[in-house]
Amino acid sequence: MTDTLDAAAPTQERRGMWTSAYATFVGTWQIGTYFWIAVVLISVGLTFVLDRWSEVDSSVADGILGSAPIFLGVMGIVVPLAMLPLHLAGGATRRSFVRGIVVAGVGLGLTFGLAGALGMLVESVVLDALGWSATAESSALYDSSGDFLGIWLSWGLSSTAFFLGGTAIAVGYYRWGGVRGTAFLVPVVALVVGGETVLGGGVYSVAIDAAVGDDVVPAVAAVLIALAAVATLAALVHRALRDIPLNPSATATC
Repeated sequence: MTDTLDAAAPTQERRGMWTSAYATFVGTWQIGTYFWIAVVLISVGLTFVLDRWSEVDSSVADGILGSAPIFLGVMGIVVPLAMLPLHLAGGATRRSFVRGIVVAGVGLGLTFGLAGALGMLVESVVLDALGWSATAESSALYDSSGDFLGIWLSWGLSSTAFFLGGTAIAVGYYRWGGVRGTAFLVPVVALVVGGETVLGGGVYSVAIDAAVGDDVVPAVAAVLIALAAVATLAALVHRALRDIPLNPSATATC
């Protein structure tokens, strides 16, 4: 009997991981669909307005579609913590939940980055056809809205970092309260902002350009720094969640 239970444990662990990953991924994308509809409409409308009353001299969508990491940061704050009590009530472990959240974070980062890169590619085709510039400013990995792979990699890394960072912040405050939660927030924010700064582009392009000019970090170094930030954020999520106690109200709800 004991041998049977021992053999079943890894299977249950994997099932718990993939269940939390699937629920987090699908639940976030269900809301994310409306986000993408909104930012596409805003990008089209703003391009029309600029063309009519001003001029289009660079990518318009870079700062709008590039807000995807911020959206995922908010989802990271809301979704995982809401799912945790249900996950544990179903008999799954905290370890499987942590692994599932990290898997979902990477999947969301890659797919949101892909969606953004596709949107930028469409913008590039449209602007080229109209004879307008599709230049993007202050990014280490791309310099126009047509640089599909560079945008995908840049926004994918940023989106993953923001989601994991949002999760770490929410769990930190839930677990440790205001004072220790705020102390935990400081390295999390530093990692997210640091990774975003070295990658550049997106919604931060104007601010980064004003602060550092054209002296962006070399592409390889930017990717390595961003990857290190993502890995560290995943470790912080694990640290906060690995033995987190549930509040009585959450337990009662389950």
